[in-house]
Amino acid sequence: MALARAFSEVMLVNGSTGDPALYLDYPGQDNAFLFDAGENGRLDTARLADLEAVFLTHHHVDHFIGFDRIVRANMDKDKVLNVFGPQGTIDKIYDRIKSYDYQFFPFQKITLRITELLQGVKREAYLECTRRFPTPEVRELPWEGRVIYNNAHLQIEAVAVDHTTNCYAYALAEKTGYHPDPEKLRNGLMRPANWVQEVLQRLRDGAPLTETIQISQGTYTLGDLAEQYFGQSPGARVVYITDTFWSDAIKPALIDISRGAWRLYCDSYYAAAQAKAAATHRHMMAHQAAELAKLAKVQELVLIHFSPRYVGKYAQLVEEAKAIFPRVSAEF
Repeated sequence: MALARAFSEVMLVNGSTGDPALYLDYPGQDNAFLFDAGENGRLDTARLADLEAVFLTHHHVDHFIGFDRIVRANMDKDKVLNVFGPQGTIDKIYDRIKSYDYQFFPFQKITLRITELLQGVKREAYLECTRRFPTPEVRELPWEGRVIYNNAHLQIEAVAVDHTTNCYAYALAEKTGYHPDPEKLRNGLMRPANWVQEVLQRLRDGAPLTETIQISQGTYTLGDLAEQYFGQSPGARVVYITDTFWSDAIKPALIDISRGAWRLYCDSYYAAAQAKAAATHRHMMAHQAAELAKLAKVQELVLIHFSPRYVGKYAQLVEEAKAIFPRVSAEF
């Protein structure tokens, strides 16, 4: 089966040279995903309000300073916004939430479900607007595997990396089966809305293709909708790795989580000449990102998180990576 990518939008928010942030959206409502919450001014309020989950790699300012915009965009929503991050995430987000005054209107029903990732353990807490954000009650849950989040159509995986602070890499893995086809939806007669997720769920549940569904003023069979707007495939795998050293201890986990990815977004902070700085500050070099892409047999490598020292000569990083792995690109 040919690979189909179900997401309708994938945006490296600040390109390869700004704060790392990756946004993926799916047709429907409140089902976008954001990896890292640094500067995100390019994401409008509508995109931020569509978020289902946010995944923080760590708490350095260039990965966390934009979180307040996320809260503001979702404050008036009646939803649960999932947030994942390393140890300390619950306290850091609670401190930011409590730094503001609120009028607490009845329509403000946002709940933040915060999950901290530790070795073998997840710590979970809820920050509830309807309760005026009381001090969160934290519970610990066992975490035996890589998977940290599931919905009907995909799962998110996480592995710890080797940085100067607690830090994680993430992978989004779509499940095998029916997926919305972004191109068909873009060119079709009906606009994507709630019906996309309803039809998708019925198709995944194995409902007969002769079954009908009412959309707006029309009645359609699942078979017709499946043919016109959906496809079947193993789904895509998107991997996001930033702020890690390419150490022997962490290489196996990075290769494993990246294996077979449709696209790998990978830390490429330094050129080969800065090996000492890379070791000191625990970042990858561009050629090491290419080594990872080659070993993991990914389809495409996108270099991210270039050091400001390479302003005007970013092409050097791309060329060093291409010498090892040809299917590489960057946005600058």
